[in-house]
Amino acid sequence: MQDLVRTNTWATQIGGMSRVITAMILRDIKTRFGRNRFGLVWVLLEPILFLAGFLMLRFFLETRVPFGQNMALFLLTGILVFRTFSSIATRAQASLTANRALLAYPPVKPFDIIAARICLETMVMFVVWVIFFGLLAAWSEQKVIVHFDRFFEATSALVLLSASMGVFNAVMAALSATWERIWPLIRLPMLFLSGIFYVPILMPPWVQAIIWWNPVLHCVEWLRTATYVTYDPLLDKSYVLIFSSVVLALGLLIERGYRHVILSNS
Repeated sequence: MQDLVRTNTWATQIGGMSRVITAMILRDIKTRFGRNRFGLVWVLLEPILFLAGFLMLRFFLETRVPFGQNMALFLLTGILVFRTFSSIATRAQASLTANRALLAYPPVKPFDIIAARICLETMVMFVVWVIFFGLLAAWSEQKVIVHFDRFFEATSALVLLSASMGVFNAVMAALSATWERIWPLIRLPMLFLSGIFYVPILMPPWVQAIIWWNPVLHCVEWLRTATYVTYDPLLDKSYVLIFSSVVLALGLLIERGYRHVILSNS
């Protein structure tokens, strides 16, 4: 009987949290997209322009393809990963500070606000991925995704890493405004340490020893093993999963321990 009551309690809590998160997602959609369709178009167009700008720059420079025959495929496997990580982690960072007033309502918890922002940004980036990989598949003479199982694993690991960093960023930003200035300083070097424009395994050993600590690099390499038949990656799958789990646990622990501070600031 006690087990049944406990199960019902968990089901009630999960159901209530799901309804709150869904409501928060709908609110974010209305706030972010606005009341006209151009708001939705810009949300999709902004990351597309970001990616297209990098591709055009590389093509105009007429540099050789670091690996394979398709420059667009090589760059997209790097830029899409970094852009997804950056978008989710950065958008989630501002979730609590931008919605402090909602914490005055008892059903709304800090995690609900963060989770809603992460879910919405993940859906936006999913559409961007579909658009770019769809265009590549239509225009490329070669198969874009060679190993679908690895592709699913790589994208799942990327979402986990991005969400974990998003939770941590949101909590830290809610507790200290200084973190909002620290995070961009961390994010910028990661762009050049993620193996987007080069093959990491071909770098000197001392360079490999530095970039190995960047978890985004491993997500890029993981994805490239899914899009190329013969690709020798600098990849440690367990490192990505362990790093994500530790960051997520740390973010949740800080949020739970300092929830009273976050609520008092609302």
